[in-house]
Amino acid sequence: MNADPITTAQQWNDRPPRPVPLEAPVTGALLCPPDYFDVIDVRNAHMEGQIGTIDQELAWNQWLGLADAIESVGLSVHLLESHEQLVDAVFTANPSLVINDGEGIPRAIIGRMSHSNRRPESSLHRQALEKIGLPCQEIADQVEGCWEGNGDTLRHPGRALIWCGVGSRSDIDCHLEVGRMLDLEVAVLQLPDPDFYHLDTALTLLDEKRAAYVPTAFDETGRALLETAFDRLIEVDDQEARDVLAGNLWCPDGKHVLMSAGAPVTQSRLNSEGFQVVEIETGEFLKSGGSVFCMRQEIRA
Repeated sequence: MNADPITTAQQWNDRPPRPVPLEAPVTGALLCPPDYFDVIDVRNAHMEGQIGTIDQELAWNQWLGLADAIESVGLSVHLLESHEQLVDAVFTANPSLVINDGEGIPRAIIGRMSHSNRRPESSLHRQALEKIGLPCQEIADQVEGCWEGNGDTLRHPGRALIWCGVGSRSDIDCHLEVGRMLDLEVAVLQLPDPDFYHLDTALTLLDEKRAAYVPTAFDETGRALLETAFDRLIEVDDQEARDVLAGNLWCPDGKHVLMSAGAPVTQSRLNSEGFQVVEIETGEFLKSGGSVFCMRQEIRA
């Protein structure tokens, strides 16, 4: 593995692609019931004005809709234990990453959350993932910084590479260490727009050749890198991305796309590419700056 990250289109062109063996497929998702979900402070732009506004009954109904949608595309649902103090635990994408390594073998890396009130979630993820049968590792103590798991780290299908977002939540040194641990190349994208504080709010890898993205979430260098890396980029409508996190999509199998309801422009673009879109109401969770991708950690076996 080349230890230097890919940050420009020229570097992408200069780096020969490294394919991977047959990869372990996504078989399920780790979800956390919204027993204690709430907005109690402001830690991203979407949370402004939302403290104390969560409708608990509606949040439960929307969460059940997500669980049903996941099962409808043939995947299993695994549950993370909820705790009263952990109001954000419903967003299971962040405290861990379940991923295929450079040999196509499923592995789990435990995250380092940037906000102190989310750090206890990491141990819950370790317990849940080990119970499922996934071996877990942690970033070495000597590597400094925060790293918010699947929220800022996306696996490129069919290629031994991860896309890594660097912004307010995850640091480059941690991304590089995760790439080393997994024997995967690292491509880095800067996240300058506070509306898109995690990479998963602005980029979805649909298959090896196609991705959906929010162009304004990235700087000029990042946009050029993405345009070079993918044969086809599907543009997520900017207003839909900001209003209902339409860029927070999940495509677990290269065919189905699970996404927030209320994004007709983006849905139409995905349909025209042949994807089967499954709309899910996530309005209560949008108040905390999260939607479909944020609310699941994929399980591979």
